Amino acid sequence: MAHEKLNVVGIPIDNLKREKFLNLVYQELEQKQKNIFIVTANPEIIMNAKKSSSYREALLQADFIIPDGTGIIKASNILGHPLQEKITGYDLVHTFLSYASENRKSVYFYGAKEGIAVEAITKAKELYPNLQVAGTKNGYAGLGKEVAEEIASAKPDFVFVGLGAPLQEKWIASYRHLFPHSVLMGVGGSFDVLSGNVKRAPQFWLNRNLEWFHRLITQPTRGKRMLKLPMFVAEVYKQKLKTRNPR
Repeated sequence: MAHEKLNVVGIPIDNLKREKFLNLVYQELEQKQKNIFIVTANPEIIMNAKKSSSYREALLQADFIIPDGTGIIKASNILGHPLQEKITGYDLVHTFLSYASENRKSVYFYGAKEGIAVEAITKAKELYPNLQVAGTKNGYAGLGKEVAEEIASAKPDFVFVGLGAPLQEKWIASYRHLFPHSVLMGVGGSFDVLSGNVKRAPQFWLNRNLEWFHRLITQPTRGKRMLKLPMFVAEVYKQKLKTRNPR
């Protein structure tokens, strides 16, 4: 899986076209030689990793760290090494669900509040009728080895973990060894959106790379988290200056 990576504030981001990335994942999945840990990186995740060494170590265990969000793409432009393409996490969930439906692969939804994962999987079955459901479990059912072993016993091909960052990536890093042939990916609040309990930004905002702003004005409680965006930009410029002046 050798390919170019770009260091963005200490986190290596995979520089891949979406089609190439998907081909690599599907190839590994079909060969069943190992599991695949995918991180969908955004500025908030990178800033959390800068603050927490344990979280950074969890991220560095991933097979793919893909650029989920305009902020990462703009950072690559600032650093003078533009990434080829943004690969949005929520869209990727649908891509994997479609692939699973077409290829008789099973999925497990783990995370969110009680009932949300069930609603999300019900909606997924409506959209992708041949989808095989290995199971669901809400994020309040437990986080330890017992829960991980229960999920692993279902032998899912795809494990979508919606515990939110940093918890979801730490959980995957801790228990991925129990899933020898699975694709494991943290999906944040995707179950809330897929179930219909949270509305995704309209296409107008998506087309202009302003989904983050739509979230801010519709979910004001996210304001504190959004403060990490200017901090991230500052770190990117610091990295650029260090690259120019290595001494």
